[in-house]
Amino acid sequence: MQNFTIHWLFYGAVTLYLLATALVFLQKPRPSFAGLLAGFILHTAYMISRGWIGGIFIPNGITDSVYLLPWGIAAVLITLYLVQKRDDILYGLLLLAVFALFALYYPDGMIPPTPRKLTLWAQAFFFSEIFAHALFYCAGFFGLLSIIKKERREFNITTMLVWGFVFYSIAQVTGAVWCYKGWSALFKWSPRHMQSATIWLLYANFVHLKYIPGWTPRKKAIYAVAAALVVLVFTMGSYLHEMSFPRIGG
Repeated sequence: MQNFTIHWLFYGAVTLYLLATALVFLQKPRPSFAGLLAGFILHTAYMISRGWIGGIFIPNGITDSVYLLPWGIAAVLITLYLVQKRDDILYGLLLLAVFALFALYYPDGMIPPTPRKLTLWAQAFFFSEIFAHALFYCAGFFGLLSIIKKERREFNITTMLVWGFVFYSIAQVTGAVWCYKGWSALFKWSPRHMQSATIWLLYANFVHLKYIPGWTPRKKAIYAVAAALVVLVFTMGSYLHEMSFPRIGG
């Protein structure tokens, strides 16, 4: 019964996200932002509550990637809206709605953590990686939006990608420490590690492309969209594979 109540917090958050998405397309930005903010507060309460879905507090439930990703996207959208004061930022709610609905489809419970995952280095890795993914996806979405609308006024794609690169670099460090504590190695030639290295190089390349003449906002937008698709392909395979894993607290 307790877990059922906990998961209803997320159902409520998703409902508010969907309502906010509908409101922005009805040209009601202020009520839309209010819905986004209310959904984010409810979502935050849910993420904290996930620590107890196994019966005792385990932080692994809080950093479950599929549920943490829409929270990160919501945090990015709220920050962008408050800083840039642009109503069109709220069109990013469409991106949030897609990932939130996928989380609804995903199993509610938590994969029983192995001893290697019961270190705070693992939680630091997952949090920084997922927050980086949220920034990458937002940059890709707004890049696509600027291409479609032929928007001359940029959505600050570069800022999002640079901060995403910073968080992803932190993930590489915390992940290396976790790998050393759990497997006695800083890096393993596994598909997961190779995908992670590929994503880091992809965005490290973007950071340096500004030194090339002719690196226009449109080219930045195209790069952001393509890079976000690479991240999506790499991560979605893992999410779908993990759906068959046994879980607790569902």
